[in-house]
Amino acid sequence: MIEFYVFICYTYLEQSYILNIYYEVLDNMEALAKEIKEEITAPAAEFVIDCENIPDATVFEGDFDYTKEYPNSCYEDYIAKFEPNTKKRLFYRFVKRAFDMIASALMLICLSPIFLIVAILIKCESRGPVIFKQKRMGKDGKVFNCYKFRSMKIDTPKDCATSLLENPEQYYTKVGKIIRKLSIDELPQLWCVFVGTMSFIGYRPLVLTEEKCNIMRDKLGVFAMRPGISGYAQVIGRDDVYYKNKAILDSIYVKRASLLFDIKLVFMTVSTVLSKKGNDANKEKNNE
Repeated sequence: MIEFYVFICYTYLEQSYILNIYYEVLDNMEALAKEIKEEITAPAAEFVIDCENIPDATVFEGDFDYTKEYPNSCYEDYIAKFEPNTKKRLFYRFVKRAFDMIASALMLICLSPIFLIVAILIKCESRGPVIFKQKRMGKDGKVFNCYKFRSMKIDTPKDCATSLLENPEQYYTKVGKIIRKLSIDELPQLWCVFVGTMSFIGYRPLVLTEEKCNIMRDKLGVFAMRPGISGYAQVIGRDDVYYKNKAILDSIYVKRASLLFDIKLVFMTVSTVLSKKGNDANKEKNNE
């Protein structure tokens, strides 16, 4: 038991950057004071649907249709013209990480009865592990283990996005359909948030086989931040978003990220989950 707690503490200290940010804050108090003022006075970023509000998006014309595939030249020009946010954003990073750590710990404790009930239901219905583990691309392009409650049969193709499966309905378990529809299958990712490989708000981490989107994200500097349980593209269209447009929306989030923007996305996430907008448990979506 002692070894288990030591492992938890070691994992957290190894992967969390909060202490490093704290020391960095002490060395940059003047810049921090300026950033706090900007965070308090600046309005939350608006949700981008038209091209006029998309930074560096002069290559697109008219309203930005996130479900539409544009010519490759548009995406290449966007990448070439995109200017990432180079600010350190110390106050934002410190508060965001502190909130992630405290909130995820409390939620893991409070939701433990739900974890137990879901685990029993999964185990009673089908053979196989309760928790599904999958390699995904995270901060700085590093691969990490993303956890979910298993909602599919164990013979489902591995390391493949659900949206790319042929007739994914055939792989869902009965319990799986329910927990996916309610997004309960995402709850184990609270552990990822606690140890620092994910955040509550960021960009959705993709499986390694979704190379095209991951490559575009890398070119746009998206991996400068942690992935999240929810994010900008999630609340706008979830699985309806074409993968290259998803990378664009992710780049916009990383560039404009702020505490107010994150709070706005939290409320939008709740609305999206309740409305089941773009839920891949309800329909099949081809993302190629």
